[in-house]
This record gives sequence, C-alpha cells and structure tokens, in this order.
Amino acid sequence: MTELNPDAVILQQLQGQWQKMVALVVFKLAKEKGVKITQTDITAFMREYERTGMTLMTWGHFDSIEFKLVTREEAERLAAWDKQQRGNA
Repeated sequence: MTELNPDAVILQQLQGQWQKMVALVVFKLAKEKGVKITQTDITAFMREYERTGMTLMTWGHFDSIEFKLVTREEAERLAAWDKQQRGNA
C-alpha cells in the first residue's frame, strides 16, 4: 500500500507509531481474544487489494482517529479534499 497523501498531518503525526495504533485497534475490537492473522487471511486480503485497489484511510478528527478500508477512488477524492483544505498560502 502506498500513501496517497504523504503530506497529510495525521500521517505525519502517526509516523513511527504503528505499534500503538495496532494495539489500540486490538484493544477496541478484541481485547480478551486477541487477533491471529494467518496465511489464509493474508492471501484473501491481497486478492481483495489487487481486485479493488482498496486502501487504508487514516483520518484525524479533533477527538479521534478513524481507520477505514476504502476504494482507491474514494481515497484519491479524500486526499484531494485534504490537500485543498490546506491551501497554497
């Protein structure tokens, strides 16, 4: 996966913080059971990724961080909107 908008503030803020973000996702969704990712999961994910071009949207809100899988087209639209919000001052 590539970053469509590497200048996005949220991506800069999360640089080097992936372990904390994964820990938060596991805490929120599977605190007691944990998450096991198998080769079957990886293969299914890669097939879907290649088929749809889905990408991980990382969106910072004033009180939260949102992670969501979106289509490549939606990711490009959101990246363009984010870039436009910062202007050219």
